Amino acid sequence: MTEVSSLTGRLLVATPALADPNFDRAVVLLLDHDEEGSLGVVLNRPTPVDVGDILAGWADLAGEPGVVFQGGPVS
Repeated sequence: MTEVSSLTGRLLVATPALADPNFDRAVVLLLDHDEEGSLGVVLNRPTPVDVGDILAGWADLAGEPGVVFQGGPVS
């Protein structure tokens, strides 16, 4: 098995040549990256959902704009 160098904490910036519409002009912060896959947040894709709507206890901790950003696992 090939060792995977962790990219956790790094930013990925999509190039214009990337054909996947999920990542069109995306800037992704990788929260986790290992042999099993990656998990990231698209920093330039806020949703209309407030943090408090999903995590009530975190509402006061969220900085502006206080909304949830798109993201998820990537294989």
